[in-house]
Amino acid sequence: MVRRYGINTQGREFSRATHPTLTLLELRNFWLMELQEWQKLSEEQKNRYSQELAAHLPQSVIFKGLRFYPDGGPELSIAIFEYGGALFSLMPGGEVQIGYEAYNFRPTDEQIESFQDTAQVYEIDRDIYSYVQSVTTPPRKVTFSPMLVEIKPTKIGLEAISSESLKIQNLLKEFPDRQRMICNDRYGFDRAEDGSIEAWQITSKTHEELATELATEGLRLLTFDEWEYACGAGSTTLFRWGDLNPSDCYPTDKAADWKLHLQPNLFGLHIAQNPYDGEVISDKHTVRGGDGGCSICGGLGSFFGWLPLATAYWEPDALEWLDEDISGNLMRRIIPLP
Repeated sequence: MVRRYGINTQGREFSRATHPTLTLLELRNFWLMELQEWQKLSEEQKNRYSQELAAHLPQSVIFKGLRFYPDGGPELSIAIFEYGGALFSLMPGGEVQIGYEAYNFRPTDEQIESFQDTAQVYEIDRDIYSYVQSVTTPPRKVTFSPMLVEIKPTKIGLEAISSESLKIQNLLKEFPDRQRMICNDRYGFDRAEDGSIEAWQITSKTHEELATELATEGLRLLTFDEWEYACGAGSTTLFRWGDLNPSDCYPTDKAADWKLHLQPNLFGLHIAQNPYDGEVISDKHTVRGGDGGCSICGGLGSFFGWLPLATAYWEPDALEWLDEDISGNLMRRIIPLP
């Protein structure tokens, strides 16, 4: 039985195949199939190959089953693995079209109006098509290796600490009614509904230190192109959910009815959901998936406020801003396959 949004076989965790029947070469040939080929496989075939793959990975990587993910369109069942308490999604390899062809864009009247209002104020001497083309990567075909991609990004340098520590106790006394409090972007607490406290701090970390730490576990960050493929999951539209964005809210408006950007994409990834939260990638000083909130903070209107969540969004002035200390930013780990 397959349950939508849940792990198949009624949530049963798959046992590891201690004696794999496929060689690594056979597995590599399988995982290099394109996304469209993966979609055509039966659930039984996907389960079988996922279990075989797990048998060739370290014991700490566990195959959990298949999950179905919607993204405002067709569903895709994806193999889910667990490592160190975090969930990873299998991203199929093969040749993939990434980037964006802006002249295929069919904006709504609301998108055009929002763009023109901002363009007039900031003296942007372009139409919406040429502007979008200037801030998105060009269409291109790239061949990717398959990999396991962390489903939810985590903050770099985030460490749990005791809620009994003096600095946390002082915060709790000063802000007794706050659900969350952050001090100097370095430490803080979250208060659950039952009153329990989770305290944390963020320690400084450079890009080199992070890369070294990940490498010791056999992990790494996504490259520039890999991130784009992971975000779009094969989609060639402006946003991973299509070309449209709401005209009456920003992505950060929690009370808004529009929730497509908060849903996982077809690979099951929570990605490009908040322009304030760019993700650190393998390219030093570069983030993807957000402009640090510049467009929203600057009050540039709905179209410009949503544009940094576009899959192929790339404006160096907005995305190449990382300092030596990259702590507090988001990262998404990947497990390369053998």
